[in-house]
Amino acid sequence: MDQYQEYTLEDFVLDARFQGWVRHQEATDAVFWKQYIDENPLQADDIRSAHKLLDGVYRHYRTEIDEVEIDLEIQGLLERVRTEKLLGLRTEEKEYGRREERIVSEPLKLNESRVVSESGRSVWFGSAFWTRVAACLVLAIGLGWIGWRYYRFNDGYNGLVSGKGLVERVNTSGKQQVIKLADGTQVVLYPQSRLSFAETFQPDQRIVYLSGDAYFQVAKDPKRPFLVHTTDLVTKVLGTSFFVRAQDASDKTLVEVREGKVSVFKQKEFAARKNAQAKTPNGMVLTPNQKLIFEHASSEMRRTLSDNPEIVPSDNPKTFEFVNTPASSVLTDIEEAYQIDIIFDRDVMKGCPVTASLGGQPMFSKLSILCEVIEARYEVLDGKIVIYSRGCKS
Repeated sequence: MDQYQEYTLEDFVLDARFQGWVRHQEATDAVFWKQYIDENPLQADDIRSAHKLLDGVYRHYRTEIDEVEIDLEIQGLLERVRTEKLLGLRTEEKEYGRREERIVSEPLKLNESRVVSESGRSVWFGSAFWTRVAACLVLAIGLGWIGWRYYRFNDGYNGLVSGKGLVERVNTSGKQQVIKLADGTQVVLYPQSRLSFAETFQPDQRIVYLSGDAYFQVAKDPKRPFLVHTTDLVTKVLGTSFFVRAQDASDKTLVEVREGKVSVFKQKEFAARKNAQAKTPNGMVLTPNQKLIFEHASSEMRRTLSDNPEIVPSDNPKTFEFVNTPASSVLTDIEEAYQIDIIFDRDVMKGCPVTASLGGQPMFSKLSILCEVIEARYEVLDGKIVIYSRGCKS
């Protein structure tokens, strides 16, 4: 925490971790900053002010706006910046004249600092000046956020589909729309989403372009992989069910698998191939109940589990009714039902009898109940579950 002790209001506004706390409101960040304020009460006012300024920007630009509104918003912000700077200069000129007269007789006031210019003149910076600086910083952040959204909207999806002569489906309604493609693939297109595709797919691959949210049930065709292009990612499958969330105005892209396997690549690396037959770059493989989160700011792909994993349809469904059943067998049943890798010590678990009725419980509830019975704990790591246990209750 020492790095923040010299921070002022504008430093907090520009700090990436501070911005993440205001924007995403993660519980861990809230605990960190509460502890920091408690330990550094002299900075509390600056932290609260910076929080309010950033929160106003993020709340204002969280809603969807179209290109015309973006242009108008940019022009409006620019005008406010120009006006603020002009007023600031005029105010500084007047203040400078008045302060020159009383510079000898008046002591240095709190919240003001003085520097000497090369010409020898003393220039004063008061709290009003720093308020204007903070306002300009926040407006600059807002402009950057709008510019980023504008770039993603025009050079993202639009850049991918430009000049390709594709059919486009746009869902402007408030309900999901079902689109059936020429190969038999079914796409559920969510509201405010767009999908572009060729009327007839190529003989060696099937390509679609997505902006927004969609659920795909891809028809199996081993000879023709199915590719979903978004601004940042390419998802490649042969035949499976998966969900893609790729809003151009969002700071994340998500791919979540329901059945089968998919491979996900960064768009830039995939596009860098010299031709369609070139070697595919290393991607990340997802299996059922796994999801990938791509952070636009860091360009990092992170694999984890779905928020609510679902049982994968099977010819031999599990009942999850256990009577003196070894914990290792219970974990194996959960692993097979959800098709999620569970890492545990079988020698330790096989000696732990479990009697429980877990049918109807969500997967994470099943794991919590089991871990309580056998005095263990679990953790999700890279889309897998790791069970930690020293043994069973005596």
